[in-house]
Amino acid sequence: DMQLKTGRFGKYFDCTSKECKNTRKLLRSGEPAPPKMDPVNMSELACDTVDDHFVLRDGASGLFLAASKFPRNRETRAPLVEELIPHKEQIDPKYTFLFEAPTEDDKGNKTLVRYSRKTKEQYVQSEVNKKATGWKAFYRDGKWDITKPITKGKKKH
Repeated sequence: DMQLKTGRFGKYFDCTSKECKNTRKLLRSGEPAPPKMDPVNMSELACDTVDDHFVLRDGASGLFLAASKFPRNRETRAPLVEELIPHKEQIDPKYTFLFEAPTEDDKGNKTLVRYSRKTKEQYVQSEVNKKATGWKAFYRDGKWDITKPITKGKKKH
């Protein structure tokens, strides 16, 4: 059973049982925040800036990779679609649609899982040297809807 309480970070729901330590944040809309997925250890993915490995976490803005010693090691990044597939069994079933996402765009660039704050949904996009290529794919009506970048034609003088 959950009870509404007020803490230093605002209102939240807390389990009334002594054994259970479950809590849920209260959103501005008055609804309880959706439950977060347990972190998934990805020891095969080494961090770039610190001597650590990545862990897949479920945050307010979707899935992301963080150093296992986060917040002490502050390295984070978006996961590649191909990095999620080997951990299919450990990832929350609400993210199964991501396993069907394209792993590369039409030019062979690898795709990353991103979160749109505007539409509040996960999508995939490709990047080259940490810059978006303009290629995006959103999961709509049970399939991936791909948006290709608009290429500007060369002007003739």
